[in-house]
Amino acid sequence: MELDAIKHAGMFRRHNVNTILICRKNTYLEQAALSKELPTYSIDFKAKLGIALINGLRQIIKQQKISTLVFFGTSEIKSIYFAVKGLGCKVILRHGTTMSSPKTDMIHALFYRCVSSYVSISDHLNDNVKAIFPINDKPVKTIYNPVDSSHTQEASPKQNQFIHVGRVEEGKGVFDAVEALGKSNIPRENKRITFVGAVKPHIKSQLTELAKKGSVQIQFEGFVKDPFTHYKIHKFLLFPSHGEGLGNTILEALQCGLTCITYNNTVFPEFTSLGCQAFYLAEDRNIQDLALKIEAAFESSLSLEVNPNFHVLAKHFSEESAIRQWQPLL
Repeated sequence: MELDAIKHAGMFRRHNVNTILICRKNTYLEQAALSKELPTYSIDFKAKLGIALINGLRQIIKQQKISTLVFFGTSEIKSIYFAVKGLGCKVILRHGTTMSSPKTDMIHALFYRCVSSYVSISDHLNDNVKAIFPINDKPVKTIYNPVDSSHTQEASPKQNQFIHVGRVEEGKGVFDAVEALGKSNIPRENKRITFVGAVKPHIKSQLTELAKKGSVQIQFEGFVKDPFTHYKIHKFLLFPSHGEGLGNTILEALQCGLTCITYNNTVFPEFTSLGCQAFYLAEDRNIQDLALKIEAAFESSLSLEVNPNFHVLAKHFSEESAIRQWQPLL
């Protein structure tokens, strides 16, 4: 959420939307925003519901004549309710993660009255918003996160190797990926997968053992700040995550022209409905079907020379597209 707040503040300002960033004092978000020279106001508070936060936010809203507050998260909504009360300041709740606890009881319904509209980063999360929050006929809109177009490649990588980017843990489908790769009927020399992301020792040990059983070559790169150097030397993203809101991993892979192989769950079907090509959906948690999709992707990729999703990214995941959708709400 912190990085998204910075990203959107910068985007709004680049497109002539007068924007400041409000955050908690002495936090990573404050330092990161200042390093990017964003106009930043910080509030020193300890409790998510407290006088310090309410008064601090209310004072900034008045002094800066803020007409719209875009809130990335939900934790401080009670303080926001009191801070904007009577000021005529719209509140847009921007939703980026799947939630399971309903907010529809009378107490939550009271505090969420201050929200004028909801924005989610995928249609999957749009449905989650409608199920969890007391929207009361208020607008609920999907606005996809824009990508940094400087990373978008027109050509596809040449090497027939697989990559998984993200936390190396069970929920991200890492065991599914190795097992399916071992079962797939592709040349043995191409059964190679690189994991880019933080990994705990016991997970690393278990994956290494599983890879040996399936004759899969496995490599661990650990956490890296810039994964694009790794995307550019791999041809396939094998990312059978058990669920995502809208994974940056998929967008980054599409930018670099990778063929994507995922499960048919949560947000992933949206990509094919948007027109993404070289995108393979296996039946959820079905290892055998995942292996078949690996085979199909491998065979089709032999003739893939250019990024087939270049125009889809420009249409749905550009700053211009995002701004067009944000402006009526702001």
